[in-house]
Amino acid sequence: MKKHAVLVFISSVLMSLFVFSRSDMQPMHAWNRAFADVSLLYLAVIILLGPLSRIFTSIRKLIPWRRTVGIWAALTAIAHVLIIFNGWIEWKFERLFFIFTPVGGDWIIHPGFALANLIGIIGLVYFLLLLATSNNKSKILLGKKAWKYVQSKATTLYLLVVLHTVYFLFLHFTDHSNWLRIPFIILVSFILLFQIVGFIFFVKRDKRK
Repeated sequence: MKKHAVLVFISSVLMSLFVFSRSDMQPMHAWNRAFADVSLLYLAVIILLGPLSRIFTSIRKLIPWRRTVGIWAALTAIAHVLIIFNGWIEWKFERLFFIFTPVGGDWIIHPGFALANLIGIIGLVYFLLLLATSNNKSKILLGKKAWKYVQSKATTLYLLVVLHTVYFLFLHFTDHSNWLRIPFIILVSFILLFQIVGFIFFVKRDKRK
């Protein structure tokens, strides 16, 4: 419970900062993106803990936090989706793949927009799967190997989230400036760098054994 209390506090602070940074947007869009940003940050922490624990042994004590952080990454992602469904597409699922053209006065399918949202839906399914199995009962039910296999899919989830984010940060509504573009590039590069370095450390330690 203490871990969840800490994550509630951190989430509240991060959400407030992200919403405040988008004070020029409609509240619905500001909150929607803020939840998505927090979810991405938590997912990045989960991915980073692996390679960092191989490089710095002191980081290993933080590994038990991965499950709790993963739960909050999923919860904030779900909140992100619920805001979109309730406040934007009004529970009309087809609007995730079509955009309205004021000139033609009609809804038309947009390939990039549709693909990005499809990737987002697949990512949500992954999130729900990880959330449903992030408990000891699932570990016993599935067996240790199967449970580890399911949980290892966090990397796949991360890639899906990155692809989904890339579209909406750099390709969709490019006329609207977004201060998160550069931090996002730095974060992704940082994760890639430490994954490579972590792999090198793993290979060296494996050879020593």
